[in-house]
Parts: sequence; C-alpha cells; structure tokens
Amino acid sequence: MLPLLLVYTAEYTINQAIAPTLLFPLASSPFTTYRSFYPTYQLTYQAGVFFSRSSTPFLRLHALYPPSLLQCLNLLFLVLQSMYAFLPNVWCVLLVVFWEGLLGGLVYVNTFAEILEREGEGREFCLGAVTVSDSAGVCLAGVLGVGVEGALCRWQVGRGRDWCTRI
Repeated sequence: MLPLLLVYTAEYTINQAIAPTLLFPLASSPFTTYRSFYPTYQLTYQAGVFFSRSSTPFLRLHALYPPSLLQCLNLLFLVLQSMYAFLPNVWCVLLVVFWEGLLGGLVYVNTFAEILEREGEGREFCLGAVTVSDSAGVCLAGVLGVGVEGALCRWQVGRGRDWCTRI
C-alpha cells in the first residue's frame, strides 16, 4: 500500500502542481504558446504509463519501494528545475516526464500483480486497501498542489521568469 501511496502522491504532485511551471522561452521551444507545454507533458507522461502498465508479461517487479522512491526523487528534481531552470531545453523535461510515467505505471501494475498472485481470503481485502491508497495519493497531491504551484510561480516571477503568469 505504501509504495502506491508514495508513487501516486509524487507523480500527481508533479502533474498537477509542478508541470504547469516547467516552462522555457518560446523561441527555444517547439511551441508557439506557453499553454502548449502542459498538454505535451501530460501526453508524454501517459505514454510512459501505457508502456509500463503493459510490461508485466515481460518485466515483473517484486520490489516496489525502489521505483516509488525514484518517483519521489523525480518530484524533487522537477521542483528544483522549476525553481532554478538548469535543464537546457524542454526535451530534457519531456524525458523526465516519460520516466515519471514509466515508474508510476510500473508500481501500479506490479502492485496489483502482487495481490493477484496471493491466495486466500486476504486477497479481496488487499485489493480494496490498495485502491484506497492510490486514491489517497491523488487526493494528497491535490491538496499539496494548491499551494505548491502558486509558490513556484511566485518564485519564478521574483527571478524574472513570468511565463507561468501568461498561461
């Protein structure tokens, strides 16, 4: 339960609060508006989720904490990117966002695979408990995101990057 809660809290905080602030100058990006960054990040994220959720016939993961902790590192990395803009272009962020989707999908599909491999009466309880943990992670991310996105935008504006106000 905890790995899924961690991964969902981290990835949905990224998606709801951090991604809207991961902007670059339009002249050095493939986009014509700042509004175009976010849907592209979400498409890239969903592609990663799709591939990883389709991976159990080829890759079965039993240790769920390592990818969950890597997702938490993604969150920290992207917060730092939002604050300090150290990556050279949007393509680097797209790569990290794809990786975010891969990790999230891996933890999700392998959590359910672990439960389905169990036998006995506790299996149904585990399925119910796991669905609560992913919903709780999304909800917690939403609560965190309310303050985080605004704080990151204000940080950027204070340093001369007002792009987040032009969305």
